[in-house]
Amino acid sequence: MEIKEWLQSHREEMIGDVMELTAIESVSRPGEGGFPFGSGCRKVLHRALVLVERYGLEAENLEDYCGSAVLKGKSGREIGFFSHLDVVPEGKGWEKTKPYEPIIENGWIYGRGSADNKGPAVAVLYALRYLKESGISLKHTLRQFYGCDEERGMKDAEYYLQHRKPPVFSLVPDCAFPVCIGEKGKLRIVCEGKLSDKVFLLRGGDGENSVPEKAEIVLDGLHEEELEELKGSCPHFIRIGEENEKIKVETFGRAAHAAQPEDGESAVVLLARFICDCGLLEESDCETFRFLWEAFPDAYGKGLGVECEDELSGRLTAVGSSLQLKDGGVRLCIDIRCPVTADLQEVEVKARQVVEGYGWRICELVQNPGYYRRDGGDCRSDVGRAVSRLTDICQEVYGRTFAPYCMGGGTYARKLPNAFGYGPGLSFQKKPCPPGHGKGHQPDECVYVENLLYAAEIYVKAILMLDEMLE
Repeated sequence: MEIKEWLQSHREEMIGDVMELTAIESVSRPGEGGFPFGSGCRKVLHRALVLVERYGLEAENLEDYCGSAVLKGKSGREIGFFSHLDVVPEGKGWEKTKPYEPIIENGWIYGRGSADNKGPAVAVLYALRYLKESGISLKHTLRQFYGCDEERGMKDAEYYLQHRKPPVFSLVPDCAFPVCIGEKGKLRIVCEGKLSDKVFLLRGGDGENSVPEKAEIVLDGLHEEELEELKGSCPHFIRIGEENEKIKVETFGRAAHAAQPEDGESAVVLLARFICDCGLLEESDCETFRFLWEAFPDAYGKGLGVECEDELSGRLTAVGSSLQLKDGGVRLCIDIRCPVTADLQEVEVKARQVVEGYGWRICELVQNPGYYRRDGGDCRSDVGRAVSRLTDICQEVYGRTFAPYCMGGGTYARKLPNAFGYGPGLSFQKKPCPPGHGKGHQPDECVYVENLLYAAEIYVKAILMLDEMLE
């Protein structure tokens, strides 16, 4: 049976499998329940491996750090697909459904992880299933990796590579088609500022790689007349109330992936600016909070003094992503994505000067270098020819022109040799949602079923091409 016909005959089954995995809350929480990345990640991994065995593939579980679906070929040389089953925290503002109660509407599956990355993982699984059920013999062994810590730090992939050899060539279905040949470098800065005992609660953001959608602070209370006056003057994105005779201020922004912060609006920045402007803080606290909005006037690092860009990957981005009280002070995590040609060390030095200039102390700093596969654009090399053919397959299936690209997101591709991001998202496709909804890391995250069917077809054709092309 041809792949298109086979996929249509298994469409409802595929939808059911995506929704089953999406219904499992699987935020990586290292150590929780006694498991490497928590009980939720263990549950979704085990469930995925049940599907693997149901469809006649070999299932491997590497001590609950990660797992694999394996389709044996004539040799032990592997072609890999690296998927992840962990998700970012659900966040606020869901309208279509609750995060872990997936629904399908007009061909779109809604739920946390449906697009990032459980739906794409199922698309790859169905490509392997098709090859197995069709009895197609391959030279290479196929391996689909299922990770449980991609969103938090990729310790799952590190553990895997400590115990197994990487495939000779890998695709990562965690971006847009056609082929991603570069990812920006990442700089993670955790810094702390001083606060007085007048601040009783402070928090913002649900994850370190997202634009914070909500922030809140609880302070010493105001007189009733002052409070009512403040309520009457605040904009629509701010809510003011009382909590245990204290004043509570909540701000509501728009969530977005830290790799595309221009799609969002930071609730932390909105909160800091509002409470400073309204004179709700003591002078010393206002100085601390001034950093929170002056350092992030835009999404491109201007306030941190690190603005830069290149033609390959675009502009640097910077987000103050999560905020919380910590040991009598305030702790902020900063997520900076640097163009592939930028010097991470130079960006670090400039950012450090600004952070410390505001009186904040850096307590943690991690560089995660990006990559740019120059040979991916060189059709004279084996890798370049593979990238060219992978792009051609996308064009044949979708009937439109594609070109390899670089991006701000970070995937398993940066951990592996000869690895490239490969769908199944579409940069030109608009989600059926209002701004701030529908994408990965946003409320009402959703994936189009037709995209998954096209992706499975593309993956089958890519496997057959790579199996023939690679030694």
